[in-house]
Amino acid sequence: MGSPRRFLDGVSSVTSADPMGALPYLDPTKWVMFYEDFTGGFLGSNAISSTTVTQNGIQAISSANGVISVVTDTDAPLGCLSITNGGGANDNDYGWLQTLSPGFAMTSGKKMILETRFEVTAANVDEDEVFIGLASYSASVTAAFATAGTTLNADDGIGFYSGDGDTNINFVVGENDVYDDQVLVATYVTATWYKLSVFFDGTDIYLYVNDAMSGKLTPDQIPVSVIGPMFFFKAGAAEAQQMLTDYLFCAFER
Repeated sequence: MGSPRRFLDGVSSVTSADPMGALPYLDPTKWVMFYEDFTGGFLGSNAISSTTVTQNGIQAISSANGVISVVTDTDAPLGCLSITNGGGANDNDYGWLQTLSPGFAMTSGKKMILETRFEVTAANVDEDEVFIGLASYSASVTAAFATAGTTLNADDGIGFYSGDGDTNINFVVGENDVYDDQVLVATYVTATWYKLSVFFDGTDIYLYVNDAMSGKLTPDQIPVSVIGPMFFFKAGAAEAQQMLTDYLFCAFER
């Protein structure tokens, strides 16, 4: 078998009559995309602790013993979002980022892709509350995650979470508090990177863990209300812990 043929200049998906036909790639105007790689500019160079900071359309909130910053890691050398919580007797510390003006929505019959890569380092990962994905704006911590710490409490959203007392990483999708969820990673472990991906073909959702398909579901509800990127990490035990997020990517077919 010979080498695969590679189109080094790309392949166009539009007709020659379309001005976009001069662009030697798939037409980028067919999709609405968001990609944050935490290489700089998202939070700047300053760590956020015990305060609320609003910049670039992002609201970052850290509790008294939480720290939000952009760092490098051996497995994410170009930059990643770091949220550290607690230590000592400081239970329930948190770090939380969300967009002030969410601008995305899912549409039945239209494709959508969501992907992230992250790790949590903690002595007891099952005690933490984690959400990475897209959700409706929440005015308070309890509006973002249920007070008991077990479920997402935003009205609308799609993403990945693990609640207090949960040893799994789960996928969640829903609108107006009607959610479907499914276990993605059973018994996830500390200091281990996970790449989690979602593909919505307009009807069904396909789930992937580290590029391997792990499940499929037909959601009862999809978030047709506007949603935006959200990162949430809250300590469920009095111990030092950290969540690193390498990137978040989402793309919605127009």
